[in-house]
Amino acid sequence: MYTQETDKFTEIVDITLYKYNSIDLKIWGLVKRNIGHKQLSENSIIIRADILKNIINTTFRYDLNKIDAIGEGVMHKEATSVYFLSHIFKTMSKLNWVKITLNKNASYNRLTEIDEIKTIKFSIKTIRGTLRLFDVFRNEELTNVNRLLIHAGILKDGEYFKVFRLQNLLQSIDLYISEHNSSDTISLLNPITLKLEAFEPDNPEVLLITDIKSDI
Repeated sequence: MYTQETDKFTEIVDITLYKYNSIDLKIWGLVKRNIGHKQLSENSIIIRADILKNIINTTFRYDLNKIDAIGEGVMHKEATSVYFLSHIFKTMSKLNWVKITLNKNASYNRLTEIDEIKTIKFSIKTIRGTLRLFDVFRNEELTNVNRLLIHAGILKDGEYFKVFRLQNLLQSIDLYISEHNSSDTISLLNPITLKLEAFEPDNPEVLLITDIKSDI
């Protein structure tokens, strides 16, 4: 998962809540009772991010006020899922959907230590995002970037958007750079890698859009 303060890539995340954590179970119940959720399986649902944000803001106002009062730098040491969800909504500006999985393993312990203080681990995974190259490159650079992506076989001629698995996309870019190791190739393709490499462990789907007229 991306860990910086601003994430303009992620559109869908997958989070895990735990049945034997009282706050997690309460969030799960509130989402299940909301008509906006969609059941994926017995222990998995998906809901629009704005609906979940409203549920959290309405139900856990005291907890959110506490976060605002004492600051996130201190709050992470006694964090709950409310804290982590609040942080997601603040930092993931393009987030559209949240998939929620309920873990019923009674023996699972998600306690960890930060600065020798016990806190909880929060499981979150980016599963879909969009990279708009016209937000990364100047207009005059895009023609050359598209030319390299076509030459690398990543895109076809006349193809201005495509869905990839992130690791496959990065491997294709790395291979092309290694075979065409010029300063122009590196300067034009490295920014794509730098924008995406933080999400590589999650290996989400990536919608790559190379032309502003093709934005969807």
